[in-house]
Amino acid sequence: MHKFYKDLKEMILNQDESNKMTLIPYYETLFQLRNYQEMKELLDTYQEKDYTIDYNDADENDYHSNGWLEIYGHNEFISFTIELDIGDMQGGYCQCNPNDEGYNVIKDCCGVNCDVHLPRVSILKEVKLINHEFQGQECDLWSLEEKWLTDFEKDLLHKKKLEKVSSIVAQIEQLQKELAAVKSYIKN
Repeated sequence: MHKFYKDLKEMILNQDESNKMTLIPYYETLFQLRNYQEMKELLDTYQEKDYTIDYNDADENDYHSNGWLEIYGHNEFISFTIELDIGDMQGGYCQCNPNDEGYNVIKDCCGVNCDVHLPRVSILKEVKLINHEFQGQECDLWSLEEKWLTDFEKDLLHKKKLEKVSSIVAQIEQLQKELAAVKSYIKN
């Protein structure tokens, strides 16, 4: 068995019961892809490097996802994300009964042509374009941060002054209109 599938299975078996039951169908879905050409890069990269697999649960209000798997290596430029999507509804409303062939008492269903959301995976490859660390000392960062904040405050003050000028110009224009109206009234 390929190292990726072995590690993924081990990670799943170490999950709590709820996550384990969520992840097993996705494992099987990914295992179906083991001979696909599109899966080759992930498998080859994983085999060659020291990668970690982490599971991230979906947000509470995300009804289209069961989370995602992160596959990454420390100081590696390539990582992968496997989105664990809830697939489209398949089949029709379950009308199975205990006399049907293959009926599962625990599931109360035969599991053939019945309503189900089959697991769907999407695999994303992420590539770091650059990995650069600041050149200098911490005190250099302090002075740059101070300059940045000072420049930001200057820009903010300049914008406020421009807004004040626009406001005064608008007031002057309004007062000139009122003055012209009063002068016109006086002449008549």
